[in-house]
Amino acid sequence: VLKQRFYVPMLTRILTAILAISLIGVVFGVLPYFAVEAGKKGHMNQTLYWIAGCFVLITVPISVLGIVQHLVNWYMPQVQKFVVRILFMVPIFSIQSWFSLFFHSASPYLTAIRELYEAFVLSSFVYYIIELSGGEDQLANKLRMKDHRLGQHNCLVRSQCGNWQMGRPFLLNCKYGVLQFVFFKIVTTIVVIILHSQDAFHKGEWGWNSSYMYLAIIMNVSI
Repeated sequence: VLKQRFYVPMLTRILTAILAISLIGVVFGVLPYFAVEAGKKGHMNQTLYWIAGCFVLITVPISVLGIVQHLVNWYMPQVQKFVVRILFMVPIFSIQSWFSLFFHSASPYLTAIRELYEAFVLSSFVYYIIELSGGEDQLANKLRMKDHRLGQHNCLVRSQCGNWQMGRPFLLNCKYGVLQFVFFKIVTTIVVIILHSQDAFHKGEWGWNSSYMYLAIIMNVSI
């Protein structure tokens, strides 16, 4: 048992050191070499790809380390589960962006994965704030003590939403507002995937026959 307690931490340190040295060699040696060689041959797209890879290989291990530290020190699961979900944005977004530089034809589908996870994280962030504030009941009680004028909207919004009563109604309206945006985000992302597969979606194209314009309007109204 004593030998196991001694060897396991030492083996972990050795493996960590090997991985760290290998990663440093790849980031500051191998990938820059490929970038320079591609630049000499005039392949600028490949140069950009390898340079971006350097930053991805720096970013992902740092973010994964933060995630692992939360999982190892799982003392506040009701809060930390949302933190882990938010931290996963970093490796997912960076890897998606890196792959999109190389796999151009698959870029819209990779972007869709990012958009769907962004919607999931947005709802997680709201619940994260609620948990940090002591939970829904405690936050509702705190809001009930606030000035009722904080729930009043300007004339343009008041005609559609009215004034919000402070307390639980205010909290529920905030949650509904975020969740409806998440819903439209998911729906429009799925629609974009379908339209793109039919070559009927062109990002940045404005016109009465443009699907991009209508989807952009829907998302902006939802926000």
